[in-house]
Amino acid sequence: MSYLETAFMFASAARQLPAIVAAPQQQADTGVLLIVGGPQYRVGSHRQFVLLARALAAAGIPAMRFDSGGMGDASGPLLNFEQIDADIGAAVDAFFTRQPGLQRVVLWGLCDAASASLLHAWRDPRVTGLVLLNPWVRTDAGLAQAYVKHYYRQRLLSREFWGKLLGGGVDVRGAVCGFIAKLRQARQSAPAATPQPDTDAGLPLPQRMLRGLRRFDGRVLLILSGDDLTAAEFRNLTAATPEWQQQLQNPRVQVQELKQANHTFSRRDWRQQVEQWTIDWVRA
Repeated sequence: MSYLETAFMFASAARQLPAIVAAPQQQADTGVLLIVGGPQYRVGSHRQFVLLARALAAAGIPAMRFDSGGMGDASGPLLNFEQIDADIGAAVDAFFTRQPGLQRVVLWGLCDAASASLLHAWRDPRVTGLVLLNPWVRTDAGLAQAYVKHYYRQRLLSREFWGKLLGGGVDVRGAVCGFIAKLRQARQSAPAATPQPDTDAGLPLPQRMLRGLRRFDGRVLLILSGDDLTAAEFRNLTAATPEWQQQLQNPRVQVQELKQANHTFSRRDWRQQVEQWTIDWVRA
């Protein structure tokens, strides 16, 4: 199916944000809004977002990508993922204006953009779906646990590491001290994951994300890489938290995993698999 790409600017507060819509010739009622995490702009690592938007449009699904405040060609100060809620809302408005046939939108985000999408989605009834790739749930203890379970295990199983060790190319004392420090940090107790306060203010990021997922009544596609510390942190968190497990086992949540993929799905076959999963899920 042929499609047309259109570039334009839209306003979010006092900021001017650039966007590109890839739209099929035939009208569609569901579109995908690509949320970009930082530090990144609308093209994406190895042109990931360009290629994804075009693949979606070629499959008959309009897609929009944009720069949030201070990133790429957007005006204003640089915003982090916890500060782009207004930009996401303004982008949804602009998407509906540019595609008058839209009835609903799916937010698609990688890493901290997945986290931003999850924090935003329940606030906007036009958002009926989320595609979340390797969501960012970073805490000091969580990162340490991921290092202990993921990084150090891989190193011990690596032929290259043992070759360096036997050849005197490894600082054994430093490596052992580093491992012990990470182990101590990993054993620190994390706050309870069940959000109790009436407000999200002051809650740790994982709790706010859990609260967002509980509030969102749409469908969710969760895609995790097998070779990525961010995904490992998310797995560790959810495996240790009954509330997260309950949400992820809900029939509205679908989970896909690419065992060998890195954080950004940089190989062509990994990228194309993510594209196909997204297309099939949106069509369904």
